[in-house]
Amino acid sequence: MSALASGRKGVRPGEPTGHLTGTTPDGHVYQDEGVLRTELDRFYYRSWLLVGRAEQIPKTGDYLTRTIGTEDIILLRDKEGQVRGFQNVCRHRGTQLLEAPCGSGLRSIVCPYHAWTYGLDGQLQGAGHMQAVQGFRKKDNGLFPVHVESAAGFLWINLDPNAAPLRAQLGPFLDRMARFPLAQLRPGPTHTYDIEANWKLLVENYSECYHCAPIHPELNRITPYMTGDNDAFFTEGEGQFAGGYQTFAGDYTSMTMTGYTRRSPLPGMTDEDRKRIYYYVLWPNTFFSLHPDYLMVHSTWPTSPSRSRVENSFYFDPREMAKPDFDPSDAVGVWDIINKQDWHVCELAQKGTQTRNWHGGRYSEQETLVWDFDAYYQDRMARDGP
Repeated sequence: MSALASGRKGVRPGEPTGHLTGTTPDGHVYQDEGVLRTELDRFYYRSWLLVGRAEQIPKTGDYLTRTIGTEDIILLRDKEGQVRGFQNVCRHRGTQLLEAPCGSGLRSIVCPYHAWTYGLDGQLQGAGHMQAVQGFRKKDNGLFPVHVESAAGFLWINLDPNAAPLRAQLGPFLDRMARFPLAQLRPGPTHTYDIEANWKLLVENYSECYHCAPIHPELNRITPYMTGDNDAFFTEGEGQFAGGYQTFAGDYTSMTMTGYTRRSPLPGMTDEDRKRIYYYVLWPNTFFSLHPDYLMVHSTWPTSPSRSRVENSFYFDPREMAKPDFDPSDAVGVWDIINKQDWHVCELAQKGTQTRNWHGGRYSEQETLVWDFDAYYQDRMARDGP
């Protein structure tokens, strides 16, 4: 959740401003355990989520594990080179199968409790002392599958058994990014932050730059908050994302400690692109920030109503990374400063929304993307199903 995103111009050209008469959600939705359980079901268990990069599991038997709410997931590469996803739970007594966050060399998955054994295709291969159990069949007791797709070099999962393909949710976004060879980028540093704030406060914060001048002097110097515009407002049916861009002031060339970079622009960057940073929030939890010389991704995972874990990852052109003087600290360092500024104000918001007399506030003209997200949130929470 970088600290910024794309609410610069506020009202969209030709759009009525009547929605600005609305108010933000009531404070209890940022505090309540029951609300979070419903949110996990409506959003995290029924949406395509970015969970890693394909190159993290390049060989047969390589795997990742992920925890999403109450759900544990295994991503692995099978003997045919296909990436598969499974629930990380034994079909026998519900035991978690793999504990490590990642690993390699799996030939099978063996339950640590009673040694039920599964192949890399998820099929049950062995279950001791089950031969005489009436009606028991191995083929009916394989691992629960999880939908997995690869796009732009990233791995995406969806826990909904009836999920539509990834492009149904993010097709327009993927089309916007298609001219950049994102799959060829390689990972740089990743920072993980534990934040005492509800996940929605982080999404809302990323969706506006109204706060950038008072909170982010480093950022606002390089990309003043009134520059750029919103250029994407897609909700369900067209894709679940929104965003836009900010424009560099003067001759600045990147969001770094100095505002300049010696790294070459990423392939596909036009002259116009080189003067911009593109910020998109992929609902519910991915913040996608494309800079002229690097890609930054934040992934937000709720751990309680008042706490979230954010993984902040950087990706660079491998040709730049191969240079002897390659040093990503100019980008990583400035974003660590900006991130911590964001986390602090989000934690203050988490504390303040507990106040009994606070039942929501008014949106400014700089917060149309916040309104978009809140309206989408309230609509989806009101449904009985997905």
